[in-house]
Amino acid sequence: MRTFKKEIKGEELLSLVLSTADHIKDEEDNIYIIQRIEKMCIEAFSAEWAIVWFKDLESDTLYSQTVNKSIQTKISAKKGLIGKCYQSKKAILFKHVVTEREYNSSIDNALNVDQKDIILSPILSKKGKIIALLQISNSIKDIQQFTEGDLGKLGVINTHITPILKMVQNGILDSSNLNHSPEVFSSKLEDTIKQLTLEKEQAEHAMVSSTRFLAEVAHEIRTPMNAVMGFLELLQIDETNEDKRLYLDTALKSGAMMVALVNDLLDFAKIEQGMMELESLVFNPIEEYTSMGPLFSSRMKKSELFFHTFIDPNIPIKIKSDPHRVKQILSNLISNAVKFTPKGGKIALEVLYEHQKQAIIFSVIDTGKGIAKEKQKEIFEAFKQEKNSISREYGGTGLGLSISQKLANLYSSTLEVESQEGKGSRFHFSMPLDGKVIDSSMKYDGTLYDDIEIKLIFKETCKSTEEILFQYFDAFKIPSKKIESLNSWESVETDTTHIFCGRDTLDKEAIQEMLDHGITVTIMKKDIFKNYKEGLTGEVYELPCAFGPDKLYNVMFGRDLLREMSDSSGQKIVALVVDDNSINIQFLKAVLGRIGVDIEGAENGQIAVEAYSKAIEQGRRYNIIFMDEHMPIMTGMEATLEILEIERQKGYAHTPIIGLSGDSTEEHRSKSIEAGMDDSITKPVHVKDITAILKRFLHHK
Repeated sequence: MRTFKKEIKGEELLSLVLSTADHIKDEEDNIYIIQRIEKMCIEAFSAEWAIVWFKDLESDTLYSQTVNKSIQTKISAKKGLIGKCYQSKKAILFKHVVTEREYNSSIDNALNVDQKDIILSPILSKKGKIIALLQISNSIKDIQQFTEGDLGKLGVINTHITPILKMVQNGILDSSNLNHSPEVFSSKLEDTIKQLTLEKEQAEHAMVSSTRFLAEVAHEIRTPMNAVMGFLELLQIDETNEDKRLYLDTALKSGAMMVALVNDLLDFAKIEQGMMELESLVFNPIEEYTSMGPLFSSRMKKSELFFHTFIDPNIPIKIKSDPHRVKQILSNLISNAVKFTPKGGKIALEVLYEHQKQAIIFSVIDTGKGIAKEKQKEIFEAFKQEKNSISREYGGTGLGLSISQKLANLYSSTLEVESQEGKGSRFHFSMPLDGKVIDSSMKYDGTLYDDIEIKLIFKETCKSTEEILFQYFDAFKIPSKKIESLNSWESVETDTTHIFCGRDTLDKEAIQEMLDHGITVTIMKKDIFKNYKEGLTGEVYELPCAFGPDKLYNVMFGRDLLREMSDSSGQKIVALVVDDNSINIQFLKAVLGRIGVDIEGAENGQIAVEAYSKAIEQGRRYNIIFMDEHMPIMTGMEATLEILEIERQKGYAHTPIIGLSGDSTEEHRSKSIEAGMDDSITKPVHVKDITAILKRFLHHK
């Protein structure tokens, strides 16, 4: 099976066409010329096969000189999918061709191969007459599939191969035809090559300029936003007034939207240039994707939406892939669902594991406005939305779904939509795990289920929460006989061990009575800011509606599955923060101070190296260094190399160095790590980013 190939577009596509034209400019062999064009199409579309079908000048017949080199292969121009393209004179993409009603294997599969998708494109003269027809196809074994975006490449290709194919069709290369010598072909092709070269240079210049401009703007925006969003986060943590918390939350979300827009533009540019690549990291998918729930809970509250998550507890405990791009897709899909779902509606995130297919299936389901069937393909195109009025009413650029589709393609998948106007939508894609499972063992101990008896007390307003609980219990393989849904607290029997109730059945007097009898009670809360268990004593827990299997398992069996950050040595943690922006140092000092970390500041790399050396000489050392990368006098990377050299020469234990950068590209992160940094986090830095770094690098100290 082939690996995923990057998409060829822009100046790379022009380079490919130019290279092909250059190879055939002095050729006299028709078959060689056609083969070079077919090879170019295979490379441009990451396809398996390509055929140039010429139009017979005397009849409605198409012929190929390469399917069988010893004799022309002829087919009807009016039958099969090829006939449909011939008659419409428009490029068409057919997916899973054997399911198409017009598919005719004798016409559409002259090579007699296992085709999956086919792109058909007519080559037209200036007068609109068909000269030839391109057939490009891939294999049913291919992990890739063609998309509507591939049709956009045909404009560049057809423009430059049309005169070549016209000359071949008219017999210009026939040496017996004195009026049409090979020199004429070569001369005309030279003009094509000159035009291609000019277009390629213009495309390269435009790409470099736009990429540089976007990168510079992104850096300039992220740096001040680091301080703005950081201090807003700190204010929100301490604020107890709910109205003020909502104001702060709105400001934070607005800042996040600004940073997200910059990230979208940069991601779109990288994908268009074929620069986007997936990381290969070992991670726990349950923990990674459970984090999506809390991320959106406050936003759901503000929009008055019901939000539920189901993360299949049977997903393998460790896989090797890229968790971040999947979360980026899910964030885009959930944000869209919030945008188009009215107040009181429901949104659900489902992450299911299909053991037989060895794949994780991701779905975002909403009860929103839905999408008209004829518009469902169009919404995945860049800068397009279902209706022109949508951008005015709801905001957005239309980039999110286009980027998400392209990211899904990187996982050998396709983002698909099932929707009905007025009844909501379901967006879904998959992550194949073939060869990516590192540890397939179960995280949860099933031997504990024997001694539990669960009662659910929910009214109609919270039935969706009850349904999610049943889904989890079923996934945990808890026998259904141990679970009972009740209408009232009076029905609870003495053998009950666990009760789950909703805010609609909240009866603190009854709950306290259950707690006094040793029953564990869990209150499912929609409002994450409210304390429903205040005044209650005993084994009482709260779970937000968007919870994951870890927290549910913990409240049932009292096991803390998530390690909290702690310094096992009991010694004080000291961090060196290097940044030429004093506001950023103040922000990190405030954040780290809250969790018991002392910091010292340095305004450039040179001062940082001196501070590091002085600390060592005084018999103390920094536990971790946060290093800005763009500073005067000495950059962060230069300072990192200096510190590593001191460690090497003196034999000191390594101090983790974490880069602070306004550049979010994976390429930049890789360069930072290659330069000796242990990791790099992007500005604006969030509290969760810092605590995650401290957990990772200091937990085992």
